[in-house]
Amino acid sequence: MSNKKFIVLLSLIVVLGMFLGACQPAAPAATEPAAAAEGGLVCVIVPGVENPFFGSMQEVAAKKAEELGYTTLKLVHNDDANKQLELIESCIGKGAKAIILDNAGADATVAAVQKAKDAGIPSFLVDREISKEGVAVSQIVSNNYQGATILAEEFARLMGEKGKYIELTGRDTDTNAHVRSQGYHDVLDAISGMEMVAQQTANWSQTEAFDVMESLLQANPDVKGVICGNDTMALGAQAALDAAGMSDVFVVGFDGSDDVNDSILAGKIDAGALQPVAEMAIQAAIQADAFIKTGTTGKPEKQSIDMVLLTGENACQYKGFAPTGSTEACTPVVAEPAAAEGGLICVIVPGVENPFFGSMQETAAAKAEELGYTTLKLVHNDDANKQLELFESCIGQGAKAIILDNAGADATVAAVQAAKDAGIPSFLVDREITQEGVAVSQIVSNNYQGATILAEEFARLMGEEGTYIELTGRDTDTNAHVRSQGYHDVLDALTGMEMVAQQTANWSQTEAFDVMESLLQANPDVKGVICGNDTMALGAQAALDAAGMSDVFVVGFDGSDDVNASILAGSIDAGALQPVAEMAIQAAIQADAFIKTGKTGKPEKQSIDMVLLTAENACQYTGFAPNGKTSCP
Repeated sequence: MSNKKFIVLLSLIVVLGMFLGACQPAAPAATEPAAAAEGGLVCVIVPGVENPFFGSMQEVAAKKAEELGYTTLKLVHNDDANKQLELIESCIGKGAKAIILDNAGADATVAAVQKAKDAGIPSFLVDREISKEGVAVSQIVSNNYQGATILAEEFARLMGEKGKYIELTGRDTDTNAHVRSQGYHDVLDAISGMEMVAQQTANWSQTEAFDVMESLLQANPDVKGVICGNDTMALGAQAALDAAGMSDVFVVGFDGSDDVNDSILAGKIDAGALQPVAEMAIQAAIQADAFIKTGTTGKPEKQSIDMVLLTGENACQYKGFAPTGSTEACTPVVAEPAAAEGGLICVIVPGVENPFFGSMQETAAAKAEELGYTTLKLVHNDDANKQLELFESCIGQGAKAIILDNAGADATVAAVQAAKDAGIPSFLVDREITQEGVAVSQIVSNNYQGATILAEEFARLMGEEGTYIELTGRDTDTNAHVRSQGYHDVLDALTGMEMVAQQTANWSQTEAFDVMESLLQANPDVKGVICGNDTMALGAQAALDAAGMSDVFVVGFDGSDDVNASILAGSIDAGALQPVAEMAIQAAIQADAFIKTGKTGKPEKQSIDMVLLTAENACQYTGFAPNGKTSCP
């Protein structure tokens, strides 16, 4: 057995032992190795993790499945039934043991789940039902109707049971959108004083909700309330109301995300309905494990869990869509005096399915809000045209500043110049653009320095000899080239190191899995894989595990919590930490300074050195920042 395999096995035994000691003190430790031995691949597929509801669901389900001894592959279908079918076919081809799925349409999903069933792969649906029973093993959902009725009752109470309101509905192909709307109307239509003046979909999207709400307010300036089909639409609606100076309009959401809970406590959004996401996701993983081992879950196919009304009195008692255990009364958050000077700051990132960008956006927005601003969190998905549309929207809304992780070094210049011409300063984080003097700040990690220290560690792990594969990032991203150059300035000087393949996986975990699977067929004796970011490293490692090649060295680049945990478990071998939290906070601070004084006191180009992550120090970092620990167990 290789040293790496031994470390992985030892780490799993330690982690499983700790889990049993903490959660199941009466269970004999001898029963647990069977779970790991019987493992295999479990695919966890959700609509899109830019919505924290789906992101939390995916992370919790994957974590539980991994605790039970499985390798997981986290995939996103973006509410595209054709993409969902491709992902399920890919999981079938990889011999997955089970699929955990939040689906892309009640009718459209039936054929895909049936195809998995015909291949002997059971599916466990979470959050959204499909229109046929007997195809999936489990369909575990929140009691959406019950949640909608208790939320509608609270909405009516807030409005004094009279006044005009707008309803923002979810995606039409999603059964839950209709169930929630029906629950709302079964309550509100019976109250004669309540008048719905507009009903329009925003397709679960915060950005779309902002735009829709902005348009609807022009026709309905005297609206008194807005009831939304989910939390992200509620956040978009609230941002549009704030931008229009209508912060006294009642807004309620539906999901129970931490963002909305914080907004409830701050007195902005007024109420919500909590879906027990953590419980549903954990149950899906537990039932998948039971079915794999015994052929039964011991549960009915359809399972429904009641929801909780969230208000300013109890919102602090829930985090990550689950109870915190606290029973103390909530203390309202008092706005800082700086809020009087505020305004809107747009925070635009590529896509929050990558925790690097998600953490960046959340940190920058939190700091901006702390400094007294309203924030609008947007996603361009590395599409320069979409990015330009978002900029134009922020300009139209009179944003005070834009914080941006951009969609292309060349393609972004025009958008940032347009904002500058409109008097709106831009503060770039993580990725530079090719022209200076357009943005106020460009705050980046020292990607070249990070790449060289990581390449040196990669070479050391490999004993400075052997064949390796490089997975590169998106070609339009300057950082992809800088990192690759740093790798090669070290590795090309070592005669024993031979790169046998170099291919992009476009920063994507899913694409990295597929690319790696293909490259392994041509290079079965590869000794190491060096990746341009962490999500590609996770995809590559999953492909190696599925191929039974867990002794291949893999290194990532970013410092995400997922990869840090993998390093500590002996799976991924090293990484380079980007100080995301520091960069994001600096962007917000410098935006505030510039808005108030016309300068930041800093040069435009700012570079921050990176940190090599290994098993000796990975536990000392959380959320791309030091956590205060001084040693790892």
